[in-house]
Amino acid sequence: MPQQDRIAATKTAFEILDIIHESQGATAKELITATELSRGGVYKHLRTLVDVSALVNRNGVYVLGPKLTEYGLGNTYSQFLLKQTPKIDDLAQSLNAPTNLWINNDDRCHCVHTAPSTDQNTYPRSRGDSELLVQSPPGKVILAHLPRERHDNLIEAQDQKLASQLKELRERQLLEEPLSFSRKWTSIATPVIDPSGHPVAAIEIVISSERATSLDVEYNISGLLTDTANKIRVEML
Repeated sequence: MPQQDRIAATKTAFEILDIIHESQGATAKELITATELSRGGVYKHLRTLVDVSALVNRNGVYVLGPKLTEYGLGNTYSQFLLKQTPKIDDLAQSLNAPTNLWINNDDRCHCVHTAPSTDQNTYPRSRGDSELLVQSPPGKVILAHLPRERHDNLIEAQDQKLASQLKELRERQLLEEPLSFSRKWTSIATPVIDPSGHPVAAIEIVISSERATSLDVEYNISGLLTDTANKIRVEML
């Protein structure tokens, strides 16, 4: 390809993405040093990459964003699931609670959509979050329904507490658990099961821990949550 047909800015953008991927996150100062670009040039690239969801700025540290995560998802139903976000939005509006769609890939689950609500002060979740299946409430409801050999490989043999929790989830299909990193919020998650019985995603509602103690959870939230998961499953048939 002739040199004049190449766009230097595109090449630089991918150089920045490579650095951030290899270092699992980088500050603007670190990127300026690594690329030897001007401060203004680096910030222009960063603002653009954030605008298109290729990067996320987390308190000054830039990490790969949800758009790149979605491109890399190996889930067979990933593109179908990404088109189900209106159902997630409707659920969030009905319950006035932030609601998330997670898709699993290997040993992790990835938040590919977040529907906000008015009940969202200091909300700890965002699109693009990635968590280990064994450590995340939506990850656990997915993990519980994976083939036995898969989840046996992912959990420590001595972790009897998690093994017992997964056994219960295979029957109940609903997990209510405080977020380990923000105890004031409680996650309520259920899996989305494909027609063959394989878990392909999870829907998660996150509410304040105070609200989690109310009858609203048992008689309203849980029912609408599982109903939405079932509607998605029906569309796969």
